Amino acid sequence: MNDSISLNRVQTLNWLILLIMSIAGLLLFSGQVAKSIFIGGLIVTLSFRFLQRDLTKLLTGPLTAVKGRFFIKYYARFSVVAVILFFLIRYRAVNTTAMLVGLSTVLVSIIVTTAGEAKKILSTKEAA
Repeated sequence: MNDSISLNRVQTLNWLILLIMSIAGLLLFSGQVAKSIFIGGLIVTLSFRFLQRDLTKLLTGPLTAVKGRFFIKYYARFSVVAVILFFLIRYRAVNTTAMLVGLSTVLVSIIVTTAGEAKKILSTKEAA
């Protein structure tokens, strides 16, 4: 239960960070930068969501039955993301630096959520 709450926090925080970063890109730089941040964030968010779904299936079922399917899906998803990124960069459809900023949104969300959970644990231990 607590794990799904943390994952829900990561996902909610991720969308919030992506929105803030995209708006900041628009206000401080340009529409192209905002679009690039959003595209990068959208790619990584969708990939993270599919990974979460596949890992949940993997960990709740018999391990041997779904392990092969998980790795096939994992590498297929990784390949699709790589191809999308290749074409976006190759045809200069995005600002590469801004897209990299967008691609970092899940990482930032995980770090912030983990830091918040660690703070709760430490404050609980100090109170005891």
